[in-house]
Amino acid sequence: MWRKWGTMLGQILLLLMSGGVTAKTCGVISIDSHTVQLGSPLSASCAVGKQFCPDVNQDVQVIWKLDRAFTPSKDYSDVQQNGSSIYFRSFNKTSAALSCYFKMDQGLQLMDRVEINAGYPPPKPTNLTCQLNVTDGRLVCSWQLGSDPLIKTNATLSIARTNEYCEPFVGGNYHCVPQPGETSCTITRHQYHLYKKHAVWITVQNELGSANSSYLCLTPMNQVKLDPPVIKEAAPVLSRPQCVRILVKKSETGSYIDQWYQLRYRKVEESQWTETHPMTEDYEVLEYCNLFPTTRYHFQIRCIRRYLEGYWSEWGSDTTLLTAESAPTGKVKTWWRSLEAKSDGPTKIQLLWKALKKEEANSENPWYIVGIRLDTDWNGNVVCNTTALNCSFHLPNGATGAFLWVYNTVGHSPRMEIDFTNRRIPGKPVSWIHVFPNTDHSLAVKWKLQAMAKSYVLEWRKSSQHPESDFNWKTETEGSSMSILQDIEPFQQYTVWVYPVYENQVGSPVQVNAYSRQGAPEFAPKLTVLDVAKSAAYLSWESIPLEKRHGFITNYTIFWTDSNRQTLSATLNSSLTRFVIKNLQPLAMYTVQISCSTAEGSVNGSVLMINTTLLDEMEIHILILVLCLLFATLIGSFFFCLGKQERVKNTFWPIVPDPANSSMGKWSPVLNESPKMSFNIKEINQMITSDLTILERWPEKKPPTTDSTKCTPVSMKHKPHCRNEDTEEHRPYINVADTVQYAKVITGGYLGQSPTSTSHLRSNSTQPLLSDTSPSPQTYENMWFHSNSQEDSIFLVEDENLSNFPLLQALKIQEDGEIFSFYD
Repeated sequence: MWRKWGTMLGQILLLLMSGGVTAKTCGVISIDSHTVQLGSPLSASCAVGKQFCPDVNQDVQVIWKLDRAFTPSKDYSDVQQNGSSIYFRSFNKTSAALSCYFKMDQGLQLMDRVEINAGYPPPKPTNLTCQLNVTDGRLVCSWQLGSDPLIKTNATLSIARTNEYCEPFVGGNYHCVPQPGETSCTITRHQYHLYKKHAVWITVQNELGSANSSYLCLTPMNQVKLDPPVIKEAAPVLSRPQCVRILVKKSETGSYIDQWYQLRYRKVEESQWTETHPMTEDYEVLEYCNLFPTTRYHFQIRCIRRYLEGYWSEWGSDTTLLTAESAPTGKVKTWWRSLEAKSDGPTKIQLLWKALKKEEANSENPWYIVGIRLDTDWNGNVVCNTTALNCSFHLPNGATGAFLWVYNTVGHSPRMEIDFTNRRIPGKPVSWIHVFPNTDHSLAVKWKLQAMAKSYVLEWRKSSQHPESDFNWKTETEGSSMSILQDIEPFQQYTVWVYPVYENQVGSPVQVNAYSRQGAPEFAPKLTVLDVAKSAAYLSWESIPLEKRHGFITNYTIFWTDSNRQTLSATLNSSLTRFVIKNLQPLAMYTVQISCSTAEGSVNGSVLMINTTLLDEMEIHILILVLCLLFATLIGSFFFCLGKQERVKNTFWPIVPDPANSSMGKWSPVLNESPKMSFNIKEINQMITSDLTILERWPEKKPPTTDSTKCTPVSMKHKPHCRNEDTEEHRPYINVADTVQYAKVITGGYLGQSPTSTSHLRSNSTQPLLSDTSPSPQTYENMWFHSNSQEDSIFLVEDENLSNFPLLQALKIQEDGEIFSFYD
């Protein structure tokens, strides 16, 4: 709409700026009416005032536009040289702008434009009503216009006194004009009389016509609408559980008016109200029956002037009430099952029943009594007195059934009997059963109908629950082949059983597990390494708990990756909990991971690090066996040597006598006699010797020199040491750490003979001397052995000095009075 006006305004401005020629001076559109009925024909003409527009040619062409669209030339014609007319067979726009243009050399020239509105005459107003508000005395009248006339329509409300025939008196009318668009108007208190008859009507009018409503004849007092009453108190009638008693208080504004009342009520769990018949007694206490015992209701009340004059008030505030109890009347639906029992004990029975409807239980919290029947008569053996819907007990021998009562504070229901003998011989089960998701919170169960089956019982519970825990159950009638199980938790596995019930027996159950909705498992199982070998790893894991699986486990996948980032995998059946990874490299590190999958997703577990060994278990056993044998051999050798300690010690560490500490130094020298050894020189090789050193020939005796200085030869590394016998200076004796060769004495005789002489033999003993300082020994107790070359030598002394060395004297070897030399 605004776009149309903007376009038109722009065209007018352009026209005013072009040559000073205006639409009013050059041309004008003539039309019968600017408001027409929608769909009716319309004609218009456009003429040029040539006396005001001398520049316009005589053969000017007229162009018509409706809103922004050009009108086809077939809809208009030239009526004269400088004019044109247009005709619309059916004007079907509610509002449009009709424009007239002249076609000139400079382009189109706008001559004139008119706005045309289309609509309908106003319809006759209906449903004229008036209500009197006793609080402020205003009379409010309202009406309905019917269909929208699409054009501006005015309404006027009129009220006037009437005669007995409802004919308004002339003059004295009061008119009320509502706000535009409203369909109600208020008449103030001084414009009417409460108890006189008046006529009220509404007049509506627009450019296409007008209409009056029918007269509404009324007495304002009879059009009163009272304020709702208040329920001060509501209480049940204990003697009559179906009745309630309500105390009512009138509103202050209508307390002087006789009123009738009406109740409405609904159960707490329902939304639909039930209205009672009007109560014609104007009493403060009302009583109403036809309710259910022990049922909680919502009550509301309203009022009207007596004899139903005027209008009902609004409903009052809500009041809640619980009706009184009565004895239970309904029959309880029961079901039982046998729990696993010990072979030497009685059978354990779990009896279940459905809660009675409130209208049957007649109590909010009924109690249930279960007793065992040992014979045909009840013997009072009560096993359960509970408000729960189940009872578990051991069935003694000889018991064939049980009894069940429902009771409350008022009374109890008739006794119901449960027979336990109808399952001793199970009946035929259903042929097949199919359980599938219905919604995220329900399961659909289908089964094949069984001939002769009177009903079907369905049991279901979470598969993760204990077998003796409570479960849900329901009964389907004969001929049913499908049932919907409600209140199912998604991502939880449920077990469903179907029992066909026959005339005198119950069929065996058929069991199925199902999910209403599946998802990925909550977590993957934890891998455990049982053993790691040279080329294999043995893994195990525990199954995920049922409540954490979120679906049926389809498979497990094991991934293992070596140090070169090469990954291999194996897909396993969901029933497996162990796996062996083979063909691994020895002394290598691997990362292992497990993935658990369902139909709706999978989840990966934590990463496990394993290291393969160098040897297999058999190879390790063989190596350990060899090491044990070797160790046992070493231990045996050790103990063997320990038993032969002296022999081994003499073998590896022979005892070397110390000549300095020998007792031979105390022997008396034998100068006159020389011991002789009689043996053949050729048999010298049979002597027992050790590291025998051949000594040089004894030198001939020479006369002693006058030089009293004696020198002791030493090895080539040392200079000769000389000393004078006359001097009293003594050289101290110092032990050294160097190795000193000691002589080894052969004391055994040759071929059983007594030794006749001694020989000097060298030993390879490496026993070091003490390295601390000790006093100088006597002449016969110390000898210096030095080497002139790589071999050790023993310096021989003269015969006269042998008396000071008994050991050396014993080592001389003589034959026939002469000293033997090995070099002869």
